[in-house]
Amino acid sequence: MAFSLVGTYTFTPNDRQVIIGGFTMQPGDTTIWVRITQDQPTGPWPWSYGILGFKTTFGYELGTIKAFAEEDGNVERLGVGLPPVERSGSLTFEPRSFNLAWIRNGNPWTLTFEAQSGVAVSSSQGQVTFPVAGPDGSIPFVLADNGLANLNP
Repeated sequence: MAFSLVGTYTFTPNDRQVIIGGFTMQPGDTTIWVRITQDQPTGPWPWSYGILGFKTTFGYELGTIKAFAEEDGNVERLGVGLPPVERSGSLTFEPRSFNLAWIRNGNPWTLTFEAQSGVAVSSSQGQVTFPVAGPDGSIPFVLADNGLANLNP
């Protein structure tokens, strides 16, 4: 499964929580991976993180996280180990006040957001996450005693 474009946004000094765009998870998926790319050089200013979330009619079912942007792209993971009740929602991003101060001083901040969903599984060796895709949207697997996932296409 590949990343799909959710949206590109140029933040203004008055932005608080911004809806970047809509996203729909595949049936049974538990996790969304979001690639955030900063569309201008980093420069001498200290861009930092914002708060990333996936909001549905039931709230932030996959939680929220500190999310960082890089010129080369940075992938962040949203998930709590359970599939959300609602699979369709919006990616949101809330820039922190110190980023807004840089914007207020004439330094634009444009970020591109891409996303893909997949399955997160737990093993005795800790949590392992990976996207799973096939013709019907998933590949059946069995979690072995050694913590490896055996695919059963």
